[in-house]
Order: sequence, then structure tokens, then C-alpha cells
Amino acid sequence: MSQPLSRRMAGRLLLTGMIATLAACATVRTALAPSTVEITREELLQKLGQQFPMRNQILDVFDVTANAPRLTMQPDANRVLADIDLSATDRWFKRQYQGSLWLSFGLRYEPRDQTIRLANVTIDKVSIQGLPDSYQRQMTKLGGWLTEDRLQDYVVHRFTPEELKRADEHGLTVSAIKITQRGLAIQLAPKS
Repeated sequence: MSQPLSRRMAGRLLLTGMIATLAACATVRTALAPSTVEITREELLQKLGQQFPMRNQILDVFDVTANAPRLTMQPDANRVLADIDLSATDRWFKRQYQGSLWLSFGLRYEPRDQTIRLANVTIDKVSIQGLPDSYQRQMTKLGGWLTEDRLQDYVVHRFTPEELKRADEHGLTVSAIKITQRGLAIQLAPKS
């Protein structure tokens, strides 16, 4: 015949059961938390587009305008390729030239201000139709100006306080940024 439970023993069993239930709920809550935040290619383009058109003077000879880029996602390299239309006007003779600038970049998370930023921006090619080769080489200075002054570390996403609060409640932080065909996949993982 079984012995009746004392009040103290019953209380301990009840408390143990409640703790186990709360722990299970916390595990389920973490499992249900989003593990990836997506930013579409269009959203990324909209953020980058705020910097354009860009205008600069090269060698005191050309007025150059860089228009908003077209983006190609490169998941295999985990980079984004940007194709930017350029127009250049010769300040002396008022001749107009058209061309393109191709640059690529990766992305990084900056925990200090919870932003996603451009990283490792590189100029892949500059081409201006009808411009002599000697001037074509000088146009690469435009690429340096774009990367150093305007695009390197440019913020393309800032997490909202609500997003950060939800992630923090679930014990998550940004662990990786992957380029996909659709845009960016910002992966979240438990804080270490």
C-alpha cells in the first residue's frame, strides 16, 4: 500500500513539474524564433539607391555622374555585383561620354550599432565608350572615390529596436550574412 504524500513532498513535486514545464516552453520559444532575417534584392537596391546619383570631377577635366546601380547576386562568392551607368562631360570641349562601372562587395554585421554594412568594396572594371585609353585609366580614380568616400562601410540595413528586442528575448544574435539569389539571408544563432 502506498504512503500518502506529505505536503512538503507534494510541493516539491509540483515545483519540479513547473520548472520542467517552463524550461520546455523556453526551448520551444527559442526554436520558434526566426533564425533568418531576409532582405530582398529590391530592398537592398532601395537602400543603396539613396546614395545616387553621385557626381564628381576627375582631373579637373571631366564632370562625372554615376547613376543608381543594377545588382546581381553572386551566392557562390557571397558577394553582390553592382553595374553602374556613368556619364562624363569633357569640361573643355563639352563632349559627352557614356560608360559603365562594375564593382562588387560583401556584407558584414557591425554589432556596435546593429547594422549591416558594405564590406570589401572592389572596382572590377571601368569602361567609357569613345574615351582615349589614357583617360580611361584616370577614370579608375572615380572607382576609388566611390569605394573610399561613399560606399565602403555604407549602412544597408539597421535593425529596429523591436527586431533587436525579439532576438534578444530569444537569446539570438547575427551569426552570418549569406548572399542568395533573392537577396540577403541574415542568419541568427544563440549568443555564445
